[in-house]
Amino acid sequence: LITSTMQTTTRLFVFLAAAFCLAGLARGASIPSGGTPPDCGQYMIPACPRNFDPVCGTNGVAYGNECMLCADNMEKNTNFLISKRGEC
Repeated sequence: LITSTMQTTTRLFVFLAAAFCLAGLARGASIPSGGTPPDCGQYMIPACPRNFDPVCGTNGVAYGNECMLCADNMEKNTNFLISKRGEC
């Protein structure tokens, strides 16, 4: 009876620990400040296209397009996200 109770307690502990870890991972995966990460992989930085499709960075700076945000992040070693499409 004691062994059975210990096994049940151990299983419950492992389950709760796993659930707690998963909840922490899910919380950590959220995007801060409601921003979305720019898709920098599609550009040949620093050669950005000249199309005007403004984005507002989470730093409050308006960029002419997504690539320009990526280039600025790369140049300044920052990781600002897109807070919204369009002007700030």
